[in-house]
Amino acid sequence: MVLGFNLLGLILLLLPPLLYSWIIYLSSPYKSLSIKYSKNFFIGGIFSVVILNFIMYLFPYWDPEYFYDVFYQAFWVVAPREEISKFLMFLIIYKGLYSKNELHPITYMFYFGMLGLGFALVENIQYVTQYGLWVLKVRTFGAVFVHMICGLLFGYWVGIGKIKKSKFSLRTISSIYLSSRPKLKSLLYIMAGLITAVCFHGLWNYQLSVLLKYSEPFSILMLMVGFLACKLLSRDLINQYNKSKKINPLPSRVDTDLDKN
Repeated sequence: MVLGFNLLGLILLLLPPLLYSWIIYLSSPYKSLSIKYSKNFFIGGIFSVVILNFIMYLFPYWDPEYFYDVFYQAFWVVAPREEISKFLMFLIIYKGLYSKNELHPITYMFYFGMLGLGFALVENIQYVTQYGLWVLKVRTFGAVFVHMICGLLFGYWVGIGKIKKSKFSLRTISSIYLSSRPKLKSLLYIMAGLITAVCFHGLWNYQLSVLLKYSEPFSILMLMVGFLACKLLSRDLINQYNKSKKINPLPSRVDTDLDKN
C-alpha cells in the first residue's frame, strides 16, 4: 500500500492486457501497426463498456435475468452484447482515424485484438472490486485471453472483406457478384466475424457455467485451439492479400500515417 493505494493491485490489473497488447504488436507484420493508433484502440476497448451500458439501457429485456437457460444467456445475451459493443467502438475509432487511408487487411485483425484487451481490462476491474485480487489468477490466462482471441477472429473476417481480388485471379460466382457490391460484401463479412466471435465467446461462457470445476481441461483446449486458429488465420490473411496484389513480400508501408508517428 502506498498512501492508502494498492500499487500491487494496479500493476496486476494493468500488466496482463498490456503484456498481451505488446505480444500482438511484436507478432504483427513489420510496420503494419502504429503504436499510437494501437493505444487508441486499446483505450477504445475500455470505453466500449459505455456502449454496452447504452445497449443494456435501450434493450432492458435483453438481459440474462430474462433467460433462465444457461445456453441462451451465453450465446444470445452476454456474448452478442459485448461483441457488438466492441465492434461499434471499432467503427467509431476507425472512422475517426482511418476514413481516408487504406489499411493492410491484417491491421483490422490486430486492432480488433487490441480493442478486446481494453474491454477485458474493465472487466478485470469489475471482478476485482467484487471478489478481490485473487480472481486475476484465473482471468489473466482465461477471460483476458478470450477477449483478445474474439477480437482477432472478428478482425480476420473484416480484413478478408477488405481484400479486392485481382481481375486475373480465379474467382467464384459469389466473389464476382460481391466485387461489384462492396457494401454488401463488407456487411456479409462483418456478420461472419460477429458470428464467429460470438460463438467462441459464448462457448467459453457456457462451458464455465455448465462444467464448473471440471471446466479447466476444456478451457485450456479452447485457448490452445483459439490461439492456433488466430495464428493460421493471420497467415492466411497475409497470403490472400499478397495474391490479390500479385506480390510476395509485404508492402514497406501499409499505413500512410505511420510516417508521422
